[in-house]
Amino acid sequence: MDEMDWIKQIIECKKENWVSPGSLGQKIKKIRMLRKYTQKELGVMCGFSFSSADVRIAQYEKNKKIPREKILKDMCNALGVGEGALIHADMLSYQEMFYALFDMEDFHGLRPVKKEDGYYLKFDSDSIINDFLEKWYKMYQKYPSPRGDDDEEKYTLCRYEYPNQITEVSQYELLKRKALQAEIKNLQVKIDTLEKKNKEGD
Repeated sequence: MDEMDWIKQIIECKKENWVSPGSLGQKIKKIRMLRKYTQKELGVMCGFSFSSADVRIAQYEKNKKIPREKILKDMCNALGVGEGALIHADMLSYQEMFYALFDMEDFHGLRPVKKEDGYYLKFDSDSIINDFLEKWYKMYQKYPSPRGDDDEEKYTLCRYEYPNQITEVSQYELLKRKALQAEIKNLQVKIDTLEKKNKEGD
């Protein structure tokens, strides 16, 4: 993409009234522009013919068509982001957001906590999510808010690339690990009880 095309893309982006900034189409467009790809370039990288590549990507970005899962995976590879950045990316309402939070409550021990200055979300202390949050925190500290344009672009790219830097753990593995942690915790309680009895016996 030459400088003129890039400037035109920025102008187009600023002129648009994005009704649903959290939609799949807008996320595709946002990451594509951060990568400085034209619609045609991304389309060709995803395997579409040269003649129709830009049309297909434009349809996805405007939410006129929903790409199949295989196309989404190809798109994630082309954009250099984790699959989670686009797959199941739509979150257009507070209802959808809270259903996502409820899922995290069920599988990751997320819970609301009230403090003097407001409400917060907290994961179980033994949740592996805390490891990921620590990495996110360090990333956030590296590009503190408010950010200039360059830092904002770098931080946004870091967020979309971040899932590629961690080992993905399946839901089954998470449940298995949580069950194992619970078993270890129960065994530790039994050990503590036995040690207490032994001390009392002495």
